[in-house]
Amino acid sequence: MRKLLLTTTALITAATLSSASYADMGNLSITGGMEFTYEDQDSAITASGAGASGASGDDFSSDQYLYFRYENKTDSGLTIGMVQDIRSIGEEAATTAISDENFIYIKGGFGELQLGNKEGAGDKMTVTAADLMGPDSLSDNGAGMNGGTQSTTINLMNDNASLANSIADQNNITYYLPSMGGISIGASYMDAGQSASQNADVTTLGAKYDFESGAVNGSIHYGNSTKGGATSGDSSLNADSMGIKISSGPFTAIAARASTDYSGAITTTVSDYGASYDLGNGITLAAAGTQIDENTGGETSDITSVSVKYNIASGLDAYLTYHDYDYEDGTTGTTADDDGSKTLLTLKASF
Repeated sequence: MRKLLLTTTALITAATLSSASYADMGNLSITGGMEFTYEDQDSAITASGAGASGASGDDFSSDQYLYFRYENKTDSGLTIGMVQDIRSIGEEAATTAISDENFIYIKGGFGELQLGNKEGAGDKMTVTAADLMGPDSLSDNGAGMNGGTQSTTINLMNDNASLANSIADQNNITYYLPSMGGISIGASYMDAGQSASQNADVTTLGAKYDFESGAVNGSIHYGNSTKGGATSGDSSLNADSMGIKISSGPFTAIAARASTDYSGAITTTVSDYGASYDLGNGITLAAAGTQIDENTGGETSDITSVSVKYNIASGLDAYLTYHDYDYEDGTTGTTADDDGSKTLLTLKASF
């Protein structure tokens, strides 16, 4: 009995010391989630793409992530942390998990400094009507509505008014100023590499202004990116995005416009607008319209989207999204006109 008591006491003491040690070192949080999507496309293309003879036009896809954050506060008042985001994304077969984001951050009275693989300030601080739709409705699983074989020019816009030529979870340095009077500003710089063909460094800037008027809350967003030419002598590419978001009670509306240089002579612009309404009882409805135009060649894309979200339980949501699209390749000759629709049913679990 005495031996058991001593052993138990030792275990409790060790656990207490271990807990105290971890508490002194910092805090570790682990969150995660998964999206499972069924996608069905009805394409007008008969020679290639989803509408090819014998093609089913439907598939399954998934997006799973584990988000690790370790944070510590120093005696001087700084907050130091690191993040590791592990993701597995794919259609039909998703068998590889990759590090999607991995970075460190330092926060204090000076603002916040981020170092590592993380989205740039221009990406983070812009807004688009696609944010009101179901998960990845106009990006990962929403692709394929631009001529089947995908137009590089139009597809560069990612089918919404987000900032193009940007920093997408690549090694970069990002700095955010402390918010002042509702104004938030950030800047990022990414070095593309050392070789002669890796001069496409990217600099992004982002700004946001939050305001409130009575029962209305709103924010104005702006992002800009400059991308150097891949090799010496190549022209640089520029992009910008501006949007506004308004919320009042259950109603939210977003309007945005973006433009980007695809080459020294080709510029693509995109405008989108949308609104969502929380009906209560876990149901939220949303609708959005997207217009994409190329300044040369007459390449265009029009997408109308509707979405419904249903909160099944805490941490479990279902989304049904429908897109009606009309793509015209103009004089590009590299793709085919496509007038069709796409439906996505997604189940999203968060932990």
